[in-house]
Amino acid sequence: MSRHFDPVLTELIQNELSSITEEMAIVIWRTGQSAMMKAGDFATAVCDAQGRVIGQGFAAPMQLAVFDELLKCVCSRFDGHFEHGDVIITNDPYNGMSHMPDIAVVTPVVIEGRIAAFCVAYSHHADVGGRFPGSSSSYCRTSYEEGVRIPLVKFKRGSPTGDAVFDLVCANVRVPDEWRSDMNAKLAGCAKGAEQAAQMVGRYGWDSYTAACDHLVEHAARSMRAAIAATPDGVFEADYVIPDDEGRAGADLHMKLTLRVEGDRIAADFTGTCAQVDRALNCPFSFTKAAVAAALKTLIGPELPMNRGFTESVDVIAPPGSLLNPIFPSAVGGRAVVFYAIYDLVNQALAKAMPADVPAMGEGADLLHFSGTDASGNEFAFIDLFYGGWGARPTKDGIHGVAPVFLGSYGCASAELLEADYPIVVEQFGYVPGTGGAGTYSGSVAVAREWRFLCEGNAMIRSVRLEAPPSLMGGVRGAAPRTMHTHSGREADLGLKTHVHVHVQPGDRLYHSTAGAGGFGSPHARDVQDVARDVRAGLLDREQALRLHGVCITDAGDVDPAATDRVRKELA
Repeated sequence: MSRHFDPVLTELIQNELSSITEEMAIVIWRTGQSAMMKAGDFATAVCDAQGRVIGQGFAAPMQLAVFDELLKCVCSRFDGHFEHGDVIITNDPYNGMSHMPDIAVVTPVVIEGRIAAFCVAYSHHADVGGRFPGSSSSYCRTSYEEGVRIPLVKFKRGSPTGDAVFDLVCANVRVPDEWRSDMNAKLAGCAKGAEQAAQMVGRYGWDSYTAACDHLVEHAARSMRAAIAATPDGVFEADYVIPDDEGRAGADLHMKLTLRVEGDRIAADFTGTCAQVDRALNCPFSFTKAAVAAALKTLIGPELPMNRGFTESVDVIAPPGSLLNPIFPSAVGGRAVVFYAIYDLVNQALAKAMPADVPAMGEGADLLHFSGTDASGNEFAFIDLFYGGWGARPTKDGIHGVAPVFLGSYGCASAELLEADYPIVVEQFGYVPGTGGAGTYSGSVAVAREWRFLCEGNAMIRSVRLEAPPSLMGGVRGAAPRTMHTHSGREADLGLKTHVHVHVQPGDRLYHSTAGAGGFGSPHARDVQDVARDVRAGLLDREQALRLHGVCITDAGDVDPAATDRVRKELA
């Protein structure tokens, strides 16, 4: 780097950029209306004049990687033609976004005619129109069924053009007032960020600011090269099959990854993955790249800044027309199940290179979408998102009931919030004993949520797993997810599907439990006192302790050493 590196000034600017993104997030969280906003399904970032993510605050690795792809599209589309007050909005999965319910706002920061930065915010909306409420069902066949696709649209903040764009979208979504409120929250957050970013550049000077941006990207690039170089060279393969949830012969989704580590570069090659399908399970290439980046961030570079430099040494290959690089107008709204499979593939491949460092696979983010008209005649739609937990780690158990690492900014909407705003009662929310993957270290147990509906409406349950996630090093998979519908006192199992649609009546109930996360290492090597602790905590019963771990637990909840020793010798 030719310019002088001032480490103190660079650190100050980096932290101030992160502070700006946090301020943006606070504005959005406080002003957004939807349950998804309150649960944290949104992200903010500041990018430099080249569109490189620089400021990292309220965002997860997956979201930051999507921002990087989005800004490439924004900069290419408008070729530097930005003015003060410009706003760009989009949800186009073929222009950097991941699916149409995710809508991004990009605000250029223009100082004396020059681009200094971009402030970016996105959130998941409860509906953007289309065939199914929620706009993300796997049963859509083409993009045209998935709602309003917004290309990269530029307008002036507060202009008649912007109002017209909002009016056009609101005429096509099921909850227009909430849609408009959440969009205004993101506009306000980006406006706040742009104001503070301009002040920061004025404070430190243009040259110092741009030099710091270059240094931050170069630091991430250099650190990532070092992290890859510390990973054993080799070619590591992994395969994954997502079973067809309609039971059709030959319709399973086959995914293949060849991970090549050579020196300080890494390539994720998905050649051999099946062709795109006529359901909304395809994963846009921008999101495929984001999934790979998120996996590498959590596995080999957890301390590294997530900016353009992080991915300079990473090549992602997926043939056009494949499941992981579909061609428009392929539907992509239900791509979550495939996204998690990509993450699992990278985990499984890297586990062959560094078996002592890679955890077993965890549970993802399942959800309920409920929409209809309440007793007052008001149209509503909301999403209730929740998580199972982490897979077992090489030296520790998984953590129960938390979001995956690459979704670190996400939480769950409180039952009180949902019940106050929508015609629903959350009847239960808690752990499901005996569902975690057994191992020397155990995976997290499943989490279950049950809802009782107070009015007629359309409900959808999304499962990101159709079976429990994989285990590692001799561990055992956990339990598969489960969805039950109770109507007129009769309970029915709705089977394993990525998206289950149910028309519900007042008094109906839906129960959904996530999958249990994978275990790590042989279950028969688990410390007997840890097994006893699990039984006392209600995570296992005595029969499961004996069957899975070969540990005999007394009525008092203690280990029976003699009986346990005898059983484990027989198992050995």
